[in-house]
Amino acid sequence: MPKFAIAFMVPTGKKPLRHRIVESDDRDAALRDFFNEEVSEYYTADDQGFYYFKDDFFDETSPSGSILTFE
Repeated sequence: MPKFAIAFMVPTGKKPLRHRIVESDDRDAALRDFFNEEVSEYYTADDQGFYYFKDDFFDETSPSGSILTFE
């Protein structure tokens, strides 16, 4: 099963950088796990919140996140 190293800068807090290695079937599932466990407190904990998280994560001008895939 692929592993994903995910890092995300949260808007506020004592730990502004959240980082984890997530083992999952694909990138979206890994991002969903990361969202649920690490950053859902900054967004609504539903599909719309996940959409906004991904929008911030992959923003073209100032992305808040980074993901690396490795086997």
